[in-house]
Amino acid sequence: MRLVATITPSSPMPGRSSCLYERRSYDDKSDEELFAALLLDKKSKARDATASPSSSLDSSRYAHLANITSPSPSIKPEDIIPLVMIALKNNDVPDKDAGMKLVWEFATDTTQYVFRNNRTAEEFPTSFYGVAINGQSWNIETKLNRVGGESGWIATQVIKTVSSDGRLRRWQWELRKNKRPPCLGCWKIESIGSSDRNGDFEARDRGNGWSD
Repeated sequence: MRLVATITPSSPMPGRSSCLYERRSYDDKSDEELFAALLLDKKSKARDATASPSSSLDSSRYAHLANITSPSPSIKPEDIIPLVMIALKNNDVPDKDAGMKLVWEFATDTTQYVFRNNRTAEEFPTSFYGVAINGQSWNIETKLNRVGGESGWIATQVIKTVSSDGRLRRWQWELRKNKRPPCLGCWKIESIGSSDRNGDFEARDRGNGWSD
């Protein structure tokens, strides 16, 4: 008997392994089955090679975010965006709307007001919830810009997303550090601004009707 083992990635789940280990046994004479198994293994490796390291907990880079469900002064501003995007991509893990609840916990009063009852993922693929929950991919485009240096309490960062129907959007996040209780010293989401369909945050052509 010949044993063929394959690794098949699965959706990242907090507290659980991010891969499924499949074991299959084949008779030496079954060349057709052996070829099928090797082809499956090759496809799995190809998926691993092209996967974005910033969109999955498969990367050890974000493994420390797996069990976070609420803000803490120990959470770095650089971790907020990956934490939120991963949670929303796995919105119903471990419970229904767990990702949405995490976003609410990390939102300032301003963001809570804007996103209150704003569940647009199904209706609008290029809305924030649409790309975060159902989108094809996301990638961090810029380094975190901490206004005022390391002691600053405002930070901005831009990510790029591809929606479920293949449309590009860029998102400018503004994070703010709580300067008073509750959760003194915690970083939270102040705003998430969307680009236009070309990925621009400002219009390229203002037309003839505007004047400075």
